[in-house]
Amino acid sequence: MPGMHALPLPNLSDPDPDSGPDDGADTEPDTSPDAAPADRFIPLTAPLVRADLSKRGPVGRVVAEWSRLCRRPDALDHVNSWTFIDPPVSHLDEVLVRSGFGGATTDSVGDRVLWHLADLSRTDELAARIVLHRILPALMSIARRRGRIHPQGPYAAMEELLTTAWSVIRTYPSERRPRKVAANLVRDCEYHAFVRPQRLRRAEEIPFEQMGTIAATPGDPEPADELTEVLADALAAGVNGRDIDLLRALADGRSSTELALELGVSPRTVRNWRLRAIEAVRGTLG
Repeated sequence: MPGMHALPLPNLSDPDPDSGPDDGADTEPDTSPDAAPADRFIPLTAPLVRADLSKRGPVGRVVAEWSRLCRRPDALDHVNSWTFIDPPVSHLDEVLVRSGFGGATTDSVGDRVLWHLADLSRTDELAARIVLHRILPALMSIARRRGRIHPQGPYAAMEELLTTAWSVIRTYPSERRPRKVAANLVRDCEYHAFVRPQRLRRAEEIPFEQMGTIAATPGDPEPADELTEVLADALAAGVNGRDIDLLRALADGRSSTELALELGVSPRTVRNWRLRAIEAVRGTLG
């Protein structure tokens, strides 16, 4: 992917109507149902993703680009040539909604559409661009959280995350991971942007004679425990990132009193926030 400072619009001058995935591939999961129902789109009154990190920052550029792209006739013709887009769309936000944007993580139809997009992303830049916008709110939440400890702040964290996300999306192993696609992508993006580089730096600091006792850093994310899976699913489904951060902090062993001192509120307020966060996660995940 080119640098996020100048992300180009996909070149769609010669769309390939046969560029969709092969529905008969042996490695493809169950294809029923493939098509998304027509009533999944809510008429647009505002952009689905707002650039609340900064209009001039990386998210602002991505959202402005999307605004230029989402009604382009060549882009819409290209998207409507994909066999899993039925009925045709008149705005790319419709594809976001059909792929589960703002829906529950139990939405198997939306997950199926997103799987198709991720599978196609390996060879189709527009499909990858749609997937990026589909998970953008979750990436923004990660950037806010990571930005508090990033030496250059949240905007730099977002730049790194977007660049990593493009690579993650274009190489997503759709055959091996056909379900919970949004949560998988979000976890992979955070891992490869922040967790894995930190582990590699730590490994470089270990004396050579101790290397034999250290397990090798994996190339792919380690299997997440149940709580991590649940929180990642909730974040991908749109639960407020601050609620997710609070539950992660408490799960890491920090007390309500400790967090209250750090945040300048009372322990009772933190406990109320915790209850609200738990209810938000439960409500989203059903």
